[in-house]
Amino acid sequence: MEKVAQESFRVLKPGHQCAILVGDMRKHKYVIPLGFKLINVFLNAGFKLKELIIKRQHNCKTTGFWYANSIKFNFLLLAHEYLPIFEKPLSQDHYKVEEPSTQHSVVFPYIDKLTSRRKIDTIEGTTVWIFPTKDFQDSIDENVIKRYSKKKTYQIIDFSFLKKEQGRNNEKIIPPKNDLIFIRTPFLLNSPSSAALTNQYLKDIKEFIQLNLAHLELDGYCVIQTKDIRIGDYIELTAKRIFNMLADNKNLYLKEIIIVTDEDNGHPGSGCETGNLQINHQYLLVYQKK
Repeated sequence: MEKVAQESFRVLKPGHQCAILVGDMRKHKYVIPLGFKLINVFLNAGFKLKELIIKRQHNCKTTGFWYANSIKFNFLLLAHEYLPIFEKPLSQDHYKVEEPSTQHSVVFPYIDKLTSRRKIDTIEGTTVWIFPTKDFQDSIDENVIKRYSKKKTYQIIDFSFLKKEQGRNNEKIIPPKNDLIFIRTPFLLNSPSSAALTNQYLKDIKEFIQLNLAHLELDGYCVIQTKDIRIGDYIELTAKRIFNMLADNKNLYLKEIIIVTDEDNGHPGSGCETGNLQINHQYLLVYQKK
């Protein structure tokens, strides 16, 4: 695929696009993120990521046998594929879209408590989770906790965004022994799109995991909820960057990549006024400590 990407970049006119459909696979109970790896190949060839469309496989359902085994062996049926739209930039100046790093803002973690618990009878069995707007985050929380915290000894960590002058509080988090650490990033939903802020967030995520991995039990789970953002005309794939960033951690194995979205999103015409597609999906990256 490196040869395909390089030749595609050579023959494509500047300002034009190419697309490829790809899915992930599973090996020895863990996910091989072929989608992220292939996107890396095309980015390395010189392309920029114009859009990322998530294709849901509607015929992939966990009923009966598959649902029972999904619970018993704790795995999800792979129900999504990626359709990245790559663009050849108009000039060399467009190859790099990140602005210089700034110190205008900070990202910091703090321990959160669930304010609401939406009780559910069954938990999701595929890698695509679609929930109502009203109970969206509650539904995510309940599914994550019910599937990945058998002992109910979990910590929920929110990464927040503050202006520099507001200061930082509760920086040092030393949680007790847990079977689940659930990291959420609500600030990505409504903060300004900024490469500097994204880089700071990724740096802090890695630092937090390195400092607190010892507080996660063996075979416990670290779940990271994150979202893609748009910087200028291109997509910053934060989930892929987190995967790349943690790839050298020998104690964390990628168990699942889950796509979560609001069932009221994705209405016709979304994003048409800007010429770009609206980003309606989020990710749950599920790592297991081994």
